[in-house]
Amino acid sequence: MSDHPENENQRGSRRGRMQPERREQVLEALHEVRARAQSAWPEEKSPQLSQGWVDRRRLLLLDLVLGVGEELMRGDTLGARELAERLHPVLVAARELAPGYSLGKAADLVLEALEEGEPGLEVD
Repeated sequence: MSDHPENENQRGSRRGRMQPERREQVLEALHEVRARAQSAWPEEKSPQLSQGWVDRRRLLLLDLVLGVGEELMRGDTLGARELAERLHPVLVAARELAPGYSLGKAADLVLEALEEGEPGLEVD
């Protein structure tokens, strides 16, 4: 318990935090799923908008999302800029699978935010 109980209430108790062994289990599961997704990549190219093309895009999006998940679960402090940089390609890949939704605009906004962001800001 700290000398400043108001700060303890903001941070929450240590009991509410993820245990290191649970974090490691989640990381292992993410790594395994990512490896399986990467091994499922179709060997031959497919024409755009064919089922093979869609499968490739889905696997690419899954790989990107799982990569972000791995980074987040490592427990290291992730810079806000780094998080935005990782989310941009996710939005770009998702845009191809969800045309008609403003994911391209969202990706552009992330890029704009990178130019405006506060250097050194961290996501804990």
